[in-house]
Amino acid sequence: MSAVSVPPASSSTLRRLTAARVRELLAGDALAIDLRPIGDYLAGHIHGSIPLLFEAGPGLGGRARDLLPLDARLVLLDDDVSPVERAADSFRGKGFDVVGVLAGGTNSWPDPLVTTPVIQLAEAPDVLALIDVSDPGTALPPGHGVGASIPVERLWEESGELGRNWDLGVLAGYGVRAAAAVGILEKLGFTKLTFVRTRRPGERPPMAPPIVFRAGGPP
Repeated sequence: MSAVSVPPASSSTLRRLTAARVRELLAGDALAIDLRPIGDYLAGHIHGSIPLLFEAGPGLGGRARDLLPLDARLVLLDDDVSPVERAADSFRGKGFDVVGVLAGGTNSWPDPLVTTPVIQLAEAPDVLALIDVSDPGTALPPGHGVGASIPVERLWEESGELGRNWDLGVLAGYGVRAAAAVGILEKLGFTKLTFVRTRRPGERPPMAPPIVFRAGGPP
């Protein structure tokens, strides 16, 4: 008699959470983690959620370790594209407690989503207090001042340097860490936030001019 093959049981270790349960968790010490591309996050996200942008390899877990309190409990937002199980493994590998996942992510959230305005630096009004959060690729014109310089990983401890009623412009280079700064500042209670691009979308950093040697080799 031939053996009957039995499909393996599901290896999922993520608890499916309701929006009501997620709301309770976020009112405590939990953080909602948004894995979508930065543009999607800025266009509409759950208030106070932190965008970490899913990527394969060690980058995701390392980014969480650098930017989040290590004792934070994490709730992942399922966007139906990002592999949440792999993301959970990355976070757990860095010691985080992943409580569960909100099925449907932002689509199942009952409250209105937050849209963060996105502008170019040249369009920034004088009322904005520009904050340099050390986002890689940030390019400021020579002599251009900022209101404060606080690396994004230190915002949890040093946000007291920023006025609660300030209109904050978070300076962005390539944008991943700057977008995380937006989420962190929202979580900390700041409400007037603008994402300020210092580069045009798709713009690459300037390259050093090529070195041209004379015939016969270097001078």
